[in-house]
Amino acid sequence: MKKTLLLTTLILLTILMACHKDQPEINNTPTDPCSFAKEVSADFDILEISGQTGSIFEKTTPTDTIFKNKSVRFIAKDSTATYTWYIGNEVLTEREVVRHFDQSLSGQDITIALVVKKAPNLICLPNDDGYDSITKIMHVSQFPIDNNPILDLGGIVGTYRMKSAHLPDSFDISFDASYNIYHTKTFNITNFDGYGTNCIEQAKLNGRNYKQVWTNDGTTTSQCDHLKGYIHNKLNGEVEMKFTTGEWITGVGEKIYKWDYLGRKLN
Repeated sequence: MKKTLLLTTLILLTILMACHKDQPEINNTPTDPCSFAKEVSADFDILEISGQTGSIFEKTTPTDTIFKNKSVRFIAKDSTATYTWYIGNEVLTEREVVRHFDQSLSGQDITIALVVKKAPNLICLPNDDGYDSITKIMHVSQFPIDNNPILDLGGIVGTYRMKSAHLPDSFDISFDASYNIYHTKTFNITNFDGYGTNCIEQAKLNGRNYKQVWTNDGTTTSQCDHLKGYIHNKLNGEVEMKFTTGEWITGVGEKIYKWDYLGRKLN
């Protein structure tokens, strides 16, 4: 009888263990509903426009200085508020506005003010009044100086010290722009690959802002290795360069190489 009871108990234990399922751990730490709460902010971006197709801005650069005779996009970072812009004598109420600053404003500082209002999150931020204002100064430079054969793009011209994963040490790259013998504006760059390769008066300059320049066409594999890309002087002082080059391989087609750099401007 004892043996029968023992055997029955063992069978029941086996069945119970087989039916047991591991239960997921329950995280009892609640997410703070106020962890991402922010006070109402009137901060906005100043974006110089280099190219536009229809309503799409192809090339824009965050900036505090622009070339003369250029258009600028001002956009509030908060997308769910009411807005009041003060730009010169204008008062505007859209989240995003675009204005042109002609040559007559060359050398001047333009005051841009934005007032933002929205219902505050008083549960998380009881001291927020739902109101904020900010004023920024945008400078209209005297550049570019563009009078064939002279082409001076101002502060973006110079020498840069850059670093890339493909070389152990930093190296210097120089940039300027000029007209070539065909009266085409060219993107001139020395040592663009870190190995001493130059591209002078061959790559087409097809986009220019005060803090950023582009070359995206105008070269072939026999000229500057089909160089494409940009130089960007960021507002935080960092410089970013991104280029691609290519070579034509018979039976294969064009092989593309990428050159990505970070660094700073020397002069």
